[in-house]
Amino acid sequence: MNIQGLDPGELAARRDEILNHFSRIDMEFDRRRGENRLLVKGGDIQWESASRVHPTQQEGHLLARIISPELGFNIHTFRVFKRQIGGGGVDGAFHTHGDAVKYYLEGNGKEIIDDQEVEVTPGDLAFIPANIWHGTENTGDEPMVFIAFHQIPGTHLPVPASWQYHADDLAEHESIDSRIAKMENEDPSAMDSASLYSWRQHLLHELGVLDDEFNIRRKAKNYLVPRDQVPWETPADNQTVTLIAPELGFDIHTLQLSVRVVPPGYTDDTLHRHGEAVHYYLSGQGDQIVGDESVAVETGDLVFIPAGTAHGIKNSADGPMRVLVAEQLPGTYLQRPVIKSDSD
Repeated sequence: MNIQGLDPGELAARRDEILNHFSRIDMEFDRRRGENRLLVKGGDIQWESASRVHPTQQEGHLLARIISPELGFNIHTFRVFKRQIGGGGVDGAFHTHGDAVKYYLEGNGKEIIDDQEVEVTPGDLAFIPANIWHGTENTGDEPMVFIAFHQIPGTHLPVPASWQYHADDLAEHESIDSRIAKMENEDPSAMDSASLYSWRQHLLHELGVLDDEFNIRRKAKNYLVPRDQVPWETPADNQTVTLIAPELGFDIHTLQLSVRVVPPGYTDDTLHRHGEAVHYYLSGQGDQIVGDESVAVETGDLVFIPAGTAHGIKNSADGPMRVLVAEQLPGTYLQRPVIKSDSD
């Protein structure tokens, strides 16, 4: 279709037609989210021809969709899949999409990101910025396999909009640190409307200052975390180390990646909550607590943790449990599809 040749009415009608069909598909995505699946066992992951969902006809290109809305997971911000590229092959065609992080499991190759080439081997992590042309090349003879944590297509990049007073306007006012100290004992529900608004404005200002610094650090344009920089051993009182996040120089906006090393016999004594997350178990065995459920896990399994759900980990084995944690970037929101109902 020659889009440029359409008159305004034809263009609007074409958009309405596509939106109507898109809405029908999104309604089915949302229905399947209602299955509320949590666990994918490593042994149950199934490969399919990548050409079923991507424009590639090359032999040896396989895809395994793992955690995604169409598979029954109530996830909205990112999805998880595995990709296999045959020896000497390139990942289909050069393409763009949202934020993505890849963890390499087998084979050797390189990521071609815009005008950069990044060599990768098993155990490395690479970040692919949103809207950058890229591709993966297998430089060896054996299949190359990676697992990807990938912004769900159709969601947008939440770019922070910093909002600030001029520094001179705040010179005579109480410091933000003093206000935060007081906030510990404040009950927002007991505040009058002026106090509530004032608190919100001052906290927004500080978030704006911090977001400006995050954006400065994003400009470092880091792409790779080599395996030898991943801490495979950590202190028992500081088990989690962030690997890919804005403050570390990655221009990422929707998710962040960490590694957690859980000591033998350790159980979280308190559960915590945050945005959407996926735990990929690199080694060990134990239990993942998700809300009221306790899910038995072992090496190669993945667990989805819905946003706002209390969760924790129990390591029942004699050795450490190592977990790759992908989670929604704090401060971003859950993006739900806007679905047109039949009554509209």
